[in-house]
Amino acid sequence: MKVLILGLGTNGGGRAAALHFARNGRNSVRVSDVAPRSTFSNVPEELESLGVVCHFSAIDPKDDIKWADVVIKNPAVPTSMPQLSLAKRIENDFSCLFRMEEIKKIKLIAVTGTKGKTTTVAAIQHGLQECGHEALMCGNIGISAFTVMNEISKRTAEKKPLPEYIVMEMSSWQIHDTYVALNGIMPHITLAIFTSKYPDHQNSYKDLKEYYDDKMKLFNKKCDIILVNSKNKAFILQHTFGLKKLIHVFPGYANPFKEKKMELQCAYSAMRTLGFSRKETIKALSTYRGMPHRIEQVAFYKDLMFVNDSAATIAEAVTFSMKNIAPLSTHLICGGTDKNLKADGMLQALQMASSVTLLDGSFTQGELIPFLEKHSIEYSGPFSTMKEAFNSAVEKAVRKRDEFNQVQCVLLSPGAASFELFRNEFDRGNQFKVLVKLYIAKSEGQTTFPLNLS
Repeated sequence: MKVLILGLGTNGGGRAAALHFARNGRNSVRVSDVAPRSTFSNVPEELESLGVVCHFSAIDPKDDIKWADVVIKNPAVPTSMPQLSLAKRIENDFSCLFRMEEIKKIKLIAVTGTKGKTTTVAAIQHGLQECGHEALMCGNIGISAFTVMNEISKRTAEKKPLPEYIVMEMSSWQIHDTYVALNGIMPHITLAIFTSKYPDHQNSYKDLKEYYDDKMKLFNKKCDIILVNSKNKAFILQHTFGLKKLIHVFPGYANPFKEKKMELQCAYSAMRTLGFSRKETIKALSTYRGMPHRIEQVAFYKDLMFVNDSAATIAEAVTFSMKNIAPLSTHLICGGTDKNLKADGMLQALQMASSVTLLDGSFTQGELIPFLEKHSIEYSGPFSTMKEAFNSAVEKAVRKRDEFNQVQCVLLSPGAASFELFRNEFDRGNQFKVLVKLYIAKSEGQTTFPLNLS
């Protein structure tokens, strides 16, 4: 079979897809991506060693698409790309996963929403594992469904037990592509979760209705349980006619995590609807420690707290994160690439911040700076490197710490995409974390700096 990976991407999904097909000697595999080869570190060499033909800076993939028997489309590749009409067959990682015969033996938990998806997936997976029920996770969290497919195939071949659960984060694009690839016939899902509803991705969708409609394709009569944030119950009911009996809400009055982060509220309700007892659920979730790049405390040093929230890519997420840190005096690093969204959702965070430092980008220039000036909020920058922004924010934090003898927080919570200055939001967060380690090492007088990010 001739397989084209359309969009290698920088989060690992394209690599996992290429490896999955390349390791089967009966397939011929190509990769096509518009980005230059240098974007992908040593991944091209790894794939080419397995016989994969890689085409980078490929502005027009027409010939590769016509060549392929099947196109594995990266979620970031727009469905409106005219050349896709030439494809004989289009799939993605989830459509391939759901076609596996073994998947019928595994309970599927699917999580979507605007924000809170990744941490909710991680919290549920952690809770299930702590209760002795094996759960794999995959999706828009840096773990491709192809990785899970390989694990399932390996266990089947070795006659080993399959995992009891797969917990999946599904973006609107992934749901859309899966729905189309499966001709609208989605798999049986044990638990489908909708975490939150905010405007997002308006640089890719023509309007909010189209964006929300893609997410709603997940919720249908083949779901055993639908769990939604209580704030969004009315919205879900409007879009899931006849499914009222399936719908549960979180956090609920008796949720012991009601005052904690949303992922713990949701994970508790999810596990309770799955039949786990209150006592075992609380015990399991009490050991959950969160995910990298999502309100991640990197270090606490000499009354300075450093928090990496690089995965906050919409304005509302910045305010959410700031409220989680309040009332600590916080020095906010924000800004970046435009997603065709407004800055209004971060007004409260900007007003709460002790200082605001800007990373440069189209959102910063076109939306954020005019918004700050309209509301008479002072800012520094915009800076074209994380190092400059970091140094500026730390300088302000140190000055206020010394003046008032108070703990200060330096928070990276951009409220925007990352692609003009960084490879992705994880690269952005990792650069911040490196700078934190360098700052502490230098302050301690070390000449060799520890750069391990684990």
